[in-house]
Order: sequence, then C-alpha cells, then structure tokens
Amino acid sequence: MVNSKLLKKMITFSIDKIEREFQESLKEEIKREKKLFNDYKKKLRGLINVTGLFRHLSDNTYWSPEGIVDIELTDEKTSGYSRYQHARIVGDETKRLYCKTPDDGVRGVDHYYVWQSTGCCEDDYWGWMLYPLKDGRYFKVHYNC
Repeated sequence: MVNSKLLKKMITFSIDKIEREFQESLKEEIKREKKLFNDYKKKLRGLINVTGLFRHLSDNTYWSPEGIVDIELTDEKTSGYSRYQHARIVGDETKRLYCKTPDDGVRGVDHYYVWQSTGCCEDDYWGWMLYPLKDGRYFKVHYNC
C-alpha cells in the first residue's frame, strides 16, 4: 500500500523542481535574447535608425534579428504582386523571393523587403523582413504574429 502523504510530498517536490528548472531556463533565454539584441544594436549603429526600428518591430510583432545580408534585385515576380520590385538574398540556398514594400513606420526608412507565409488557421503569419542599411546591405529579421 502506498503512503498517500509520502506520495503527495514526492509529487509536490517534483512539480516544484520542474517549475524551478523552467524558471531558470526562461531566465537564461531572456538573457541570451537581450545579449543578441544589444549585439545587433552595436552592429547597426550608424547604419539605420536603430531605436526607431527596434521600437517599431516590438510594437507590431514578435521578432528576432538574423543577420546582415546582401540582396540582388530580380525581374522574377510573385503572383499577385507583379507591380512591386523583388529581390533575393545573395547566396541564400532557399532562393526566397522577397517583395519590396513601402514603409513609413521608421524615420529614415522608406521601404523593406518581405517574404511571408500564413499558418494553418490563416489568421497567423510569419516570415522575414529585410530593412535597408546606409551601406547598401540589409538587416534580416524573422517575425511572427
């Protein structure tokens, strides 16, 4: 026969341990994310309105920085968006076709390129945005909503 008080203590101990491990893991993830964002703030300084861009992205979506890339313009078009300029990331094996989109959400940025997909419910979406930098390269951001 199982001692119910002992079993209850064991379950409570296990749940508490899992909760502590989860909290520690979450703290570590937040610390890594802050470091990543701070590293990109330094890399982007002088190349774009960093404060405005980070605020704009954080106000509108969940996002994370992925890198600084070069793009090449292409005459290929995405169906339904034939009047817009398109581009690809140089050397990107996925060969995603990004669509140029006008933007006035960030001072000093008049456009960005976007590749977007929808989730199974079609009211959620995710993708990548490429923001122009003053040196001709682009800041690549992954996002989802």
